[in-house]
Amino acid sequence: MLEFTAAADFRFNQHNASAAAAQTGQAGDRFYTTSQQFVDQALNPNPQQFRITKTAASLKCLPPTGWADAKVTGRRVLFLLPSQALGNNVATLLFLQAFAEQRRPRSVGVFCARSAADIYLTSDLARVYTIWIARRELKKWDMVIDLGQLESRRNIDLWPVDMEAELNRAFGLSPTETYASGGRPMSNGATPTIGILPLASSPLRTLPVETARRLVARLSSKGSVVLCLNRFQRQGQVYRRALEGGLPDGVRLIDAFDSIGDLLNQIRTLDYGVFADSGPAHMAKLFGTPGVAIYSSAPGDVLQGRFTNLVNWTVPYRGDWCESPCGLAKLRRTADGRVGCMGSLQVTLDDLPDIPTARDTSVVEKLAADPVPCIAEMARRADELADFVAADFQSRL
Repeated sequence: MLEFTAAADFRFNQHNASAAAAQTGQAGDRFYTTSQQFVDQALNPNPQQFRITKTAASLKCLPPTGWADAKVTGRRVLFLLPSQALGNNVATLLFLQAFAEQRRPRSVGVFCARSAADIYLTSDLARVYTIWIARRELKKWDMVIDLGQLESRRNIDLWPVDMEAELNRAFGLSPTETYASGGRPMSNGATPTIGILPLASSPLRTLPVETARRLVARLSSKGSVVLCLNRFQRQGQVYRRALEGGLPDGVRLIDAFDSIGDLLNQIRTLDYGVFADSGPAHMAKLFGTPGVAIYSSAPGDVLQGRFTNLVNWTVPYRGDWCESPCGLAKLRRTADGRVGCMGSLQVTLDDLPDIPTARDTSVVEKLAADPVPCIAEMARRADELADFVAADFQSRL
């Protein structure tokens, strides 16, 4: 965490957050932030405007041993968010709803939501500090809790956890009923809007292009299909090139959303969705969006937790070096710099000690053409998956 001061009033908005998530700051205040992007884009380039006063600041936080028993009724509680991962922040919003209902604080806030700010803005539950908090504002809060201290976060790159359940357990809470676990009914009569969101943040979880093409072809006769990509992501660019001219008439292709808020609004309006294992699949929990979530490396039952709005389809793959789900969230790297997974590199997990930190577009291109084994198996089973999705869609009518 970093502390800084400002010589003049300022305004900043995260590049992929909606205008509602923008913040303004006043000259003369002292501020705290954990956003490296803000440091790189605003603080460091403008030394005449900003002065960094501490590079290793800290806030006094309630230790995890006191979370379950803390007396918070009628008090103002601020939560420090450790991650921009969309799924984790959906889980945190679900937890905060339970926390507010069962522990009855006077108010709840979240600090350094960054790219995930729009998730919290789907509700009026929490005061959202997107990037920074002023020290005078911090003094209004009676208690600060750093959710990054949750023990179960430590090894999620090797095996995920049901983050909503973990947070509720840490605070002694039951799941909120405000967000129902089941899917909402599909509307009768009107032509349904069907969303296909095939991209994930990792090639381990992104659907093969041919699989997405089969899904589009199978569902385009059942409703108005919207295929959602992301041109700001290398995988999205590769997808767009591969699909050029190959979509049925009437299919709407969205190259990218201007903000996470726009993505959330799209998922909210879908009558049915088909999702890769990604942030949008978690967002569907907030709206009860019905459909199918498609899994490869990660266990769908863990990630979906108590929610049944999306039916889980996991590619049935088993090879000499791995089987699905293996638990990996991201590509990993060998000591000699090769990037992939156990199956693609034919090594054990012990031979993959690191996660690559630098973006390498050549790896994305390579794995699109020659995917990891479980994703290749998904491509071979494209018709089987399309049949499964079509049957699920029909069962909800």
